[in-house]
Amino acid sequence: MVRRSSACAAFALFAATLAGVISLAGSPACTKEESVVADPPVVIGATVDLTKQKDFGAGSQRVLRVAEQQLNAVGGILGRRVVIDVRDDGGDNKLISGISSELIGKGVAGFIGPSTSEALEIVHSRYKDAKIPILSPFTTSPRVPLLQMGRDRYLFRTACAVEYQARAIARYALGASFAPPGSATSGDAGTDSGIKDSGTSDASDASADAKVDAAPPPDAGPPPSSFKKCTKMAAIYAEDAPGAGSSTIEALKAEYSKFGGVLQDFIVKPSAASYAADVAKVLDAAKAGDVECQTMLLFPADGGKYMREFRNATATDAAFASDKFLSFGFIRFYQQGFIEAGRIDPKNTAEVSKVDGVLGAACNQQRDTSPEWTRFAALYNSQFPPPADAGSLPSPIPQIYDSVILLALAIESVGNLTDRVAIRDALYTLSAPPGEAYGPGQLAEALDAVRNGRDIDYTGAAGTFDLDDQGDTALEVILWKVSGNGFVTLPGLRPADLRQ
Repeated sequence: MVRRSSACAAFALFAATLAGVISLAGSPACTKEESVVADPPVVIGATVDLTKQKDFGAGSQRVLRVAEQQLNAVGGILGRRVVIDVRDDGGDNKLISGISSELIGKGVAGFIGPSTSEALEIVHSRYKDAKIPILSPFTTSPRVPLLQMGRDRYLFRTACAVEYQARAIARYALGASFAPPGSATSGDAGTDSGIKDSGTSDASDASADAKVDAAPPPDAGPPPSSFKKCTKMAAIYAEDAPGAGSSTIEALKAEYSKFGGVLQDFIVKPSAASYAADVAKVLDAAKAGDVECQTMLLFPADGGKYMREFRNATATDAAFASDKFLSFGFIRFYQQGFIEAGRIDPKNTAEVSKVDGVLGAACNQQRDTSPEWTRFAALYNSQFPPPADAGSLPSPIPQIYDSVILLALAIESVGNLTDRVAIRDALYTLSAPPGEAYGPGQLAEALDAVRNGRDIDYTGAAGTFDLDDQGDTALEVILWKVSGNGFVTLPGLRPADLRQ
């Protein structure tokens, strides 16, 4: 960068006070040019999946850009411009090593990602060795908190855990209610379902505090209508390795069996040309009385293809209608790409998607009564105006934004990029009470507060964002349902409910 010397700049200011009477043209101080080195930007690394989950990955990338733009609009971090270096990890664990080596070599201030728990297992120790914090808004495996033990960690999960999602699906399938198993409000048509949590007794034995804690939040709306309980579930998934399912299927097995359900495996090939033979096996099991519903643990494209063949095979059999034989999925399906995958022509919205009626669990991405969510949504929509049908499509993913902002606040509070232990420790301090509450829309004030040594409690767009000693944060889980060309959501389960 080239600029005039400081002598010229000072003389120019003095001349301006004389209303331009003195000409600077002939001043030797103004003919000398000086080369200066600008402060380099603060670089944050990130990976998303723009290959296997294109819509989800693109939406994630947009959220990262919103955080980047807002930080730069208020002066950046440490007075320096912020650059989020976003890479496509393709949902392919083979790519993450090379990407991580490049980002660590660049000396990134932190890392947001990767898109899969398995990829995280491959690279987390490298970031720990470099003392670079990972804030992971995509990984849901129960193994994630165990990868690094105790508070001396550089790995923090900012997504809702898969065991919470599995617990929500298990309770809904077995009890048709969001109330804790065994409570007076669970079961069909207001009767007790008989589902019991392990190690607990009937709701009549529970404390009054537990009953209050377990109630749905006031804005959750009415409970879902009851239906025939599913006590025998088909789990459709591809093996991660011969004889080994993913952590998601293991979590579902654990939660479903704990509440009295029986789960049967149906292992399929990923990206298969056809799932007709797999559908036939599930239907045979259903007709024999061995399964009563199904849960898919697949990528969106495979899930949509499977459901197309399932619906075509059962089109004339009312026993397999979407409200009679329930089909479930997890957070991966909570995106427009899943609905499109259920159509022959993905972009033809006049064609009813074969995934219509599928239910699933996900982090609560939209909290209409939350001022923090409202501010985040306004920031996002100002940069990426929503399409006409956005009201029925999933909202932007707030925990990605929260991850970037919390990292930025931690760096600003330390005052440099070199004391990485202090930056790591600040993530704990700034995410939890006590402290002055700040959220989206108050970024300039929050940065000023930590710059001046004040204790703050960052309250995220995704909800309370308190990192615990296992590097985890508990977020609300919702159930969603595909309806037409979009989604509707069912009442949510708070972290306090899901821990029971």
